[in-house]
Amino acid sequence: MEPPELYISYICPFAQRAWITRNVKGLQDKIELVPIDLQNSLLVQGKIYPQNKVPALEHKQQSDGESLDLIKYIDGNFEGPSLLPDDPEKQKFAEEL
Repeated sequence: MEPPELYISYICPFAQRAWITRNVKGLQDKIELVPIDLQNSLLVQGKIYPQNKVPALEHKQQSDGESLDLIKYIDGNFEGPSLLPDDPEKQKFAEEL
């Protein structure tokens, strides 16, 4: 099974959120970082994430690309310290930030 791939553009703040999540959880060896050129990429052609956005995570033959959704997915599906609070009210507040 191929490792998950996180497609980013270094200058995109939304991609940086997912990239930081990957690094804080210590997943540098588990999730491959794939920097792309937004002007000339498979992502732009819709082959990775149909909405043509970064970040995009390809894992278990599925892809997603909303940064907050990716933060939750990485936090809930990979090992490492939990980044979101357990309390539902606190979690909702954290999501609003």
